[in-house]
Amino acid sequence: MKLAAKLILIFMVGVLGIVALFSWQTVRQQRAWSQQSNEDSAVDLVHALKPTIEQAYRDGGTVRIQQAIEVTRRTTSGPAMRWIAPEKSDGAQEGSDNLSTDTETLSRSISSISISDKDGKTKQLTYVPLTLSGDVPGAVEVATPLLNSEANVRRSFQASILSLFGVTLLSGFVIYWGGLKLVASPLRRLMKQVEQIGKGEFGQPPAISSNDEFGQLAFAISEMSYRLQEQRATIEAETETRLQTQQQLRHIDRLGTVGTLAAGVAHELGTPLNVVSGRAGLISSGQLSEADVRSSAQTIQKETERMTAIIRQLLDFARRTGTEQASIDLIRLAQQTCELMQPLAMKAHVELIVSANENLPVNTVGDPGQLQQVITNLISNAIQAIPDGGKIRITVHSEDIQPPAMIESELNRFACLEVIDTGTGMTNIETEHVFEPFYTTKDVGEGTGLGLSIAYGIVREHGGWIDVASEKDQGTTFRVWLPLDNQKDEQ
Repeated sequence: MKLAAKLILIFMVGVLGIVALFSWQTVRQQRAWSQQSNEDSAVDLVHALKPTIEQAYRDGGTVRIQQAIEVTRRTTSGPAMRWIAPEKSDGAQEGSDNLSTDTETLSRSISSISISDKDGKTKQLTYVPLTLSGDVPGAVEVATPLLNSEANVRRSFQASILSLFGVTLLSGFVIYWGGLKLVASPLRRLMKQVEQIGKGEFGQPPAISSNDEFGQLAFAISEMSYRLQEQRATIEAETETRLQTQQQLRHIDRLGTVGTLAAGVAHELGTPLNVVSGRAGLISSGQLSEADVRSSAQTIQKETERMTAIIRQLLDFARRTGTEQASIDLIRLAQQTCELMQPLAMKAHVELIVSANENLPVNTVGDPGQLQQVITNLISNAIQAIPDGGKIRITVHSEDIQPPAMIESELNRFACLEVIDTGTGMTNIETEHVFEPFYTTKDVGEGTGLGLSIAYGIVREHGGWIDVASEKDQGTTFRVWLPLDNQKDEQ
């Protein structure tokens, strides 16, 4: 509507300007026509008196001319007249309210001027030169009042004003109606369609089916909406494929970790299997008393439950998980993960230590399986970075920290899980690239370079981030920052 109002205003100004110019030209032409008409009347009057003036000139010169004009003026009705001789032009000027006239002009051509007397009345003075006896001895001044002429001009001006007002109203109505119908209404429909497209309602037909520019614009907007619909479908398909690929990579990484854990689990199962085998042999020999048989059976049951728990932990870790959102106790999750990784750590002569105050729980919201995969990857990398045995400390706490710019969060307190090892450490260049996919400092065949990249992606999806601090031969510290579960904190 704002554009229509601007167009209407521009049209109105244009129409007013044209009508005003036409009115001014009309008044100007009216004035010129009135002046010319008075001048022609004066010339006709002087030519009618020319025989009398010639006779008076022959009888007594210019003096008799003035007398003849005075007699004619008293005996006939009409405009005032007088004779102006060149040598008496100064006197004539005094009688004409000090009007300045040019003697040469008066004696050679017809001229007219308009003056106002002391009473404010306007009259037109027309000077008609006369040739008498081959000479131009002077001119007749004809004074015509301009009352009727001014009245005609005023009437013309009033008519122009009325015409201007009428044209303004009519054109304003036409332009307003045309602006609403031809501009505002199509624009409103186009704006409504654009708003709908902005809300994601793609695949819309043209809002206007006219053959003008608005119709072309509506067709272009419709084509754009269909292209956006196609692009959205393509993006959704590509996103779904990317998510599936990401899930597959994470599952493959989990299976790779399971393979690494298998050797440690096999060692861990060796002891209870030997106990079970020995006790079963004793029972089958038939040499045990009833009490000893019962004790051996209880021992077999205990060791079997121990092996079942170990295998269940490994299977739970290897199972493909969905994206479940739940409140997670990070301390408990770290302890469970350390129990799972304990066989691998013992095989590498690495001591796993969980350091946390269980009286101050630290909770976050996310997928427990995915976050366990993050902790597993960090511990696995730490074990591989300690070739000659050492310690890995896992701490869990909450801390006030300003998140990096990439984290769009107004929170300033986060849960922190640290994995601190006493391994070989990394250089500054290695720490800059440690989260890049397929980047690894291990020997060929010992790693894919995806573990830390996958861990970083999981943490970012949970609204957190990972930072690393390391020095060569001084060990490495990975810190996982996650948003706190506010509901659990309030409880």
